[in-house]
Amino acid sequence: MQHKSFGLVLAGGGARGMAHVGALRALNHLGYYPRVVAGVSIGALVAATYSLNPNWYQDLREMDVSGFPRLPAFKTHGLKEKLKSFVLAGRDLKSLTFGWGIGAHTVDWGRSVIEDLTLGKDLQQGRVKTLITATDILSGERIIKTKGHAVDAVYASSAIAGILPPFEDGKHLLVDGGYSDSSPVDIVRNAGVDHVITLDPGQRISDHPPQNGLDVFLRSIEITHKAFSRSRYEHADLVLTPHYDAQIGLFDFQHTGRCIAAGAKAVKSAAPQLRELLAPAQSDAEMLSAE
Repeated sequence: MQHKSFGLVLAGGGARGMAHVGALRALNHLGYYPRVVAGVSIGALVAATYSLNPNWYQDLREMDVSGFPRLPAFKTHGLKEKLKSFVLAGRDLKSLTFGWGIGAHTVDWGRSVIEDLTLGKDLQQGRVKTLITATDILSGERIIKTKGHAVDAVYASSAIAGILPPFEDGKHLLVDGGYSDSSPVDIVRNAGVDHVITLDPGQRISDHPPQNGLDVFLRSIEITHKAFSRSRYEHADLVLTPHYDAQIGLFDFQHTGRCIAAGAKAVKSAAPQLRELLAPAQSDAEMLSAE
């Protein structure tokens, strides 16, 4: 199907970002194929895999999630479970204070997962132009990766502070791309496409009051992220917004199927807007014959 060119921005969002997988699948099913994909954090993983791996959908759906760190669950019932949570919390506090974060021991596992998903390729080998963003923790600037080993770019874009060690890249020390720009609409616009579509994997802030300081901390990050993202979405031509039927946390990857389905449903719901936005322009001859 012929359609206007468009670029797709896949924002961060932890486990909810798996909605990008369903959205891409649904777009392709409707005959829409992006010319450019830009990814942040989990969006970087999906963007690079989509671009570099012909079996991208199945491989992402079956991605090994066993090594993702789990946050301490202080809301558990029973003395044994509560004591276990406090022991884990103490270990995590130690790793934050004397190391690089609670997921530092999973780095090799995480890089191997990215390597498998992206087939060990470089970004410039993608079937579409691929843009990955990260944040230089030394300068605060946004760093855009368009070439080089996909594993390094995706890891850098996903290195959440306090969870994973930063990635050393020459003079830069790179962490999660969402800290400097959660939805880089401008870099896709500058790539020369007709339209920019972004997918927002965020969800409504829970009505339930926070239970402890960790809850407050995580919710504060979520609020800041949403506020910044809204300012970026104003510059997109269409924003796809999945709706989830449950609250899904940063590392709740047991809900991968639910998130993929939400992304697909968001595209199907937006089908009329997509048709209007991406319909190819009529040629002069077609316009004259129509008259």
